[in-house]
Amino acid sequence: MSARRFMVFLIALVFCAVPLTATHADQCSTKASGSSTSLPGPQLVTGAWMFIAAYKADPEVLKSMLPAGLKPHPNNHIVINMYTVPDKNQTSGFGAYTLTYLTVEVDGNDSYVMDADITYPGRYFVHYYNSSPKMREFTKAVGIPVQEGMTTTVVKDGVLTTRLEVGGKTMIEATAEVGSELGGFGGGHLNYFGYLKEKGKVVKYPIPWNGGTVSMANPKIMFKAPKGHPLNKIKPLGPPTWAIWTKGSFVYPQYQVMN
Repeated sequence: MSARRFMVFLIALVFCAVPLTATHADQCSTKASGSSTSLPGPQLVTGAWMFIAAYKADPEVLKSMLPAGLKPHPNNHIVINMYTVPDKNQTSGFGAYTLTYLTVEVDGNDSYVMDADITYPGRYFVHYYNSSPKMREFTKAVGIPVQEGMTTTVVKDGVLTTRLEVGGKTMIEATAEVGSELGGFGGGHLNYFGYLKEKGKVVKYPIPWNGGTVSMANPKIMFKAPKGHPLNKIKPLGPPTWAIWTKGSFVYPQYQVMN
């Protein structure tokens, strides 16, 4: 594995942070408020194939989307993650689901990478489209801006195509040439953030992860949302800065209320 590929993997690997409950710092119940299910956090997801990429967006728009206490990272990146979990047995309780989310990289909240002297920025959720009613219920309760949406990922003849559909209409489509040999394994923690409106508090979701990547070339991200849709505010200003097709495992942690 090349040094460049390993570095991209470590910087890029961003897994689905869907925190379920509060930690003792918030002195909350171990169940999501108002939830009709008794599933506790943390929860585990294994072997999920994900298209993850970063691209530059309008810095003034990014700044406007963050709550007090957070500011955009100087790289002005949006990080997008599009993936599916087709088998309920890949999870410890949530069952099969699909997800596309978009995050703003934030300054001053870098994370840990195993056996490495590099870090990478934290990320604040700004859009989150999930196909599972059960997961939407949990994520809404813990400060994630959740909406209903369906993500598909298909690899045919070495070409990956992944789409986000909302209300039967394609909103985002991404393509790339991908290999089949998994390598570049790594692990660590990533800091995600959300916002509890009813408390006026920023919350943090520390995500442990590990996984590997395959080779990738010519990644493209196309926004197809109709005119006036909120997604268009964070359309790419150019091609992806980096992108990966990765198979990883991660934990849906308990959230922490920030001071």
